[in-house]
Amino acid sequence: MEGGSTMQVLEGIKIVDLSTAYSAPIATMQLADFGAEVIKIENTGLGDGSRTWNPFLNGQGVHFLYMNRNKKSVALNLKSETGKQILFELVKDADIVVENFRPGVTKKLGIDYDTLKGIKPDLIMASLSGYGQTGPSAQKGAYSNLAEAQSGLMYITGAPAPQGMPTASGVAFGDSVAGMFLVQGIMYALFHRERTGTGQYIDVAMTDSLVALIQHGFLQCSLLGTEPERIGNRDVSDYPYDVFEAKDGYCQLGNSTPSDWSRFAEAIGRSDLGADPNLKTPTQRWEQVQTLHDIIQGWASQYTRKEIEEIFGEYGQLYAPILKVSEVMQDEQILHREMVVDMEYEGLGTYKDKGIPVKMSETPGTIRLMPPHQGEHTREILQGLGYTEAQIEKLQADGAILYQ
Repeated sequence: MEGGSTMQVLEGIKIVDLSTAYSAPIATMQLADFGAEVIKIENTGLGDGSRTWNPFLNGQGVHFLYMNRNKKSVALNLKSETGKQILFELVKDADIVVENFRPGVTKKLGIDYDTLKGIKPDLIMASLSGYGQTGPSAQKGAYSNLAEAQSGLMYITGAPAPQGMPTASGVAFGDSVAGMFLVQGIMYALFHRERTGTGQYIDVAMTDSLVALIQHGFLQCSLLGTEPERIGNRDVSDYPYDVFEAKDGYCQLGNSTPSDWSRFAEAIGRSDLGADPNLKTPTQRWEQVQTLHDIIQGWASQYTRKEIEEIFGEYGQLYAPILKVSEVMQDEQILHREMVVDMEYEGLGTYKDKGIPVKMSETPGTIRLMPPHQGEHTREILQGLGYTEAQIEKLQADGAILYQ
């Protein structure tokens, strides 16, 4: 577990986290990693939605574990007036409220930005949804694949047509990216409040977030008049840049200098190709992309990945092995960067999870708390608000709260 005594950059920032499932919980976890106090509000039924998703181990949905470290869980029934009043008490000294309900739900529950701002005037409230709080699609539900589809990202991902279909990423990419954009928005708002004393409302959509990643796509359509299409593992700006199969697995190879690929050609034992005037530019090489692919594949099939890595290192060319997740967890570079950490959850035992990717010299992130059980901290938080043991027991009996 990462740790240390250095004051963290977000220490003293309190976040009331109403979010569930993937997207926004990823954001609040990242903020918690850097010292923010995150009070995760779960419902009193089944709790966070990810607790009920496959796969299960000992009755626990394991998805919950990877986006909820460093948080405290308080289970409230927000459909009850008493549960809502407890939320309002938490908001009184909160800096940020985060939610990812479908647009309109917070208004219906009476916990929307205007209401909460009345309790804490300088409050920052951040909402994350599939399509945003406004527009013709705002009320539609969305998961990552739907956002990937509507953003155009899915259309340009995968093997070339007609054999290859539009392909989703291998993870909930839309959730992760939107969560990171939400963190950006929150940090911008905190900086603005530091300078002006004014809070604000933040609206982030998964689809918007993925549209922002289309890179040259809009320029290609609007300036060149051509439609970006799927090109598999290649890069339209240069070739060679592709996946090849070695004796013992796959690897990604790339030319390190688009204007001169002679060193790549030498690395594969074909200096004649590097000197060929018909292959001098990236455009020329793209015109013969399949021929070049087959030549390089023929060469790669004679070597192991380690041997290719050594050869490409000698010639200064780009190489990376394509690793399975189990291999990533044992990779020397990944381990050196502390991107595999040991975690523990009561009832499941110890497990490996991802470390903190942002390395800061003065205010590093830390993992201080394991993912919580539903309502694990309800009693502690209510006691901090001044509730007596008898009052807490009554709240539980009335169905307004749940504690472990």
